[in-house]
Amino acid sequence: MKKLLFWMVLIGAIMALLGSCGKSDDATTATSVLSAPSGVTATLGWHQVAVDWTAVSGASSYTVYWDNATGVSSSSTAITGITDDNYTHSSLDNGTTYYYKVATVNSAGTGSLSSEYSATPRAAYTVAEACTAVSLTETPGGTWAGMKDDNITSGKFFSLYRSEFKECIDNSTYITDPNVAAHLPSDTIGVSSMITMTSNTSFTKTNHWYAGANCTKETGFFATGYDNVSFGDNITIAGQPCENCSTTQVPYATKVTYTEEQWCLLAENEAASSFHLSEMDATVAVGTPLAVAAEGAAKAAIMVNLDNVTGAITYTNTFFTFFSHDNSTVPDNWTGTTNSADVLYSMDNVSNQ
Repeated sequence: MKKLLFWMVLIGAIMALLGSCGKSDDATTATSVLSAPSGVTATLGWHQVAVDWTAVSGASSYTVYWDNATGVSSSSTAITGITDDNYTHSSLDNGTTYYYKVATVNSAGTGSLSSEYSATPRAAYTVAEACTAVSLTETPGGTWAGMKDDNITSGKFFSLYRSEFKECIDNSTYITDPNVAAHLPSDTIGVSSMITMTSNTSFTKTNHWYAGANCTKETGFFATGYDNVSFGDNITIAGQPCENCSTTQVPYATKVTYTEEQWCLLAENEAASSFHLSEMDATVAVGTPLAVAAEGAAKAAIMVNLDNVTGAITYTNTFFTFFSHDNSTVPDNWTGTTNSADVLYSMDNVSNQ
């Protein structure tokens, strides 16, 4: 009986010891929150900021905290459930600085926050910024001598839709017209088409596209640079380049020849990139301008410049009408089988001599 009692006590002691070891092991392996990610960066983009960090072993996800003022904390706006080691924060206001901190998440909860990093989203590249490889710009300069009635200095002219005198054409009737919409990126709600004199013998012609109201949030452009501008004979023109514009036009124009020297294309989103591919057969990576030297092909056009037109209506704007078949043949009228003249204007009343 004493032996039996001895063995029972011994077995109980052993069981107690094993239980104690088990509890010790459980305490040792209990999950704890993870430290904050290292290597955090915030990189500006077009209306967006790309936040990157170094992956943390054991993390189930990450949370990005952000604000548009410094001092981000766990009570700031949180973007949760991120399973990659990066996050692109999009649809932001360009010119506004955004601040970020990143935390690691596992079964024990959310860990401590990283140091704070910031970036300021950018607007679309300008023609001058995007096209340095071919030296294109939209900064007016130079004097064109030889056009009937006027010499023009530093002209920058914008396409006109009806009587809406503004750089931005965002009239929904115009933008959604099937013949217009077919030649615009799919998300376009505003356009700006312009011709800019850049020297005594050169100009840039650009089409800009916008996805925001009032021609904000530019999505891309197609710019062409021309050189060797030379003015020739004046010709008589019958008819008008636009509906109801008889009070702003004259029955003559000047022949002009020039050469096509550069192209520059920009896509800030996938819609613009797809448009460049389908319309111009050009592969343009999002956010990376494509500048290409042209072959110097000979081109010809007719132009007329009218300052402070007086008729049934007096206009204080400077009107500039341009028409080309996009080849070396000089047009003899304002319209063609596939296109018609560009009626442009300058609200700055460019210098005319």
